[in-house]
Amino acid sequence: MDIYPYISKSNLYQGFLPNNKVIKENFTITSISEIKVGDKIYVESSKTDQVKNVRKFIYRGIIKEIRCKGQIFKIESSELQSFYVIKKEIRDYCRKKYSKINLRVLEESVEILKSRQLKKGDMLIIPKHEEIKKGFKLKTKDFIRTFSNYIRNEIPEILNYSKELFKWFGYYLAEGMILFTSDKRYKKKCRGVSFTININEESLLKEIIYSGEHIFGIKPKVIKILTRNAYRINFYNTQLGELIYCLLNTGSSKKRIHPFLMSAPNELLKELINGWLKGDGWICNIRDIIIGNTTSIELANQIYFILINLGELPALGLSAHKNQNRNKARESGYFLRHNLYKIRLNKNKNRSHRKQNRNYVFSPILNTNYKFYNGYIYRLEMKNSCSIQVNYVLANILEI
Repeated sequence: MDIYPYISKSNLYQGFLPNNKVIKENFTITSISEIKVGDKIYVESSKTDQVKNVRKFIYRGIIKEIRCKGQIFKIESSELQSFYVIKKEIRDYCRKKYSKINLRVLEESVEILKSRQLKKGDMLIIPKHEEIKKGFKLKTKDFIRTFSNYIRNEIPEILNYSKELFKWFGYYLAEGMILFTSDKRYKKKCRGVSFTININEESLLKEIIYSGEHIFGIKPKVIKILTRNAYRINFYNTQLGELIYCLLNTGSSKKRIHPFLMSAPNELLKELINGWLKGDGWICNIRDIIIGNTTSIELANQIYFILINLGELPALGLSAHKNQNRNKARESGYFLRHNLYKIRLNKNKNRSHRKQNRNYVFSPILNTNYKFYNGYIYRLEMKNSCSIQVNYVLANILEI
């Protein structure tokens, strides 16, 4: 039975605010408040452990907000929460002695410090995770419910993992949506999958059509919409619609990658990212970066997580342009009610202030802030580990 003591001072307990994220064993990113006893979460690089206990306290006092380089989401914790840290003084020492950041020195200089001791320039540690490789086949019957003699074209029962398949998934995340029937007798009955692309993207048009026919055996209907200067590519098939709806969802702000796909080999996830960037990304030659956009916060987190594991150094941010640089949409009568998240990739990783080795990314703190908080905080107790990964960074959960 949990006991929830009332905390009148900020220096009694350590823990995190409810919205801080942890990573479950199947690569699902969820809030720490939703974790239950028995769940397996990532606690180190490529290492999971079982949650032994979830402690929930009523907290009234000062908390610290920490924002790292390349992240828009802040880590929010009590002042006594501990983290694995490399002090700014170590970075300064490396620059003075070696004229650059020496990874060996960083690896040997990791300390455990409390949140209140952290300052701008200190480096927090982000673990990487190796690919799981649970399987190389997708059984479509596990994700669809329509099996009938009235289906004209059934999709294959087994889809072999391939670069072409995952790239097509990436195209859908960027340009696709689910078609639903207008028959009021059915609630969200899928009719198929639709893509909307610019009329000048001829190569993308051909790839979507060819891959859809080759993988699923379905010939699409292509409609030219002159008023929108676009092509509409419709794959009419109930089973295909149900499969994609289950795996990737629909709606720009609701799209996400199913945990089953998150465990695919890295080379396939890389193709998924490439497909998404081809549809929703562009290259900024002036700054020598690649930028991709999405309004789905869950998808943004998943892509950021995949890129970290692929050895990239992505930066996740919020569009700072007035009206999110989408004034033409507003002029056309579209109401933009979602935030636009952007993921940036440096072509030259050596220019980044973040450093990495095989298992970790070392990310400097951009800024910290104190604020008063009155509400719940959460502390996890693990079966065999003394660390957990919260908002991607490595935190110590032992009371020091």
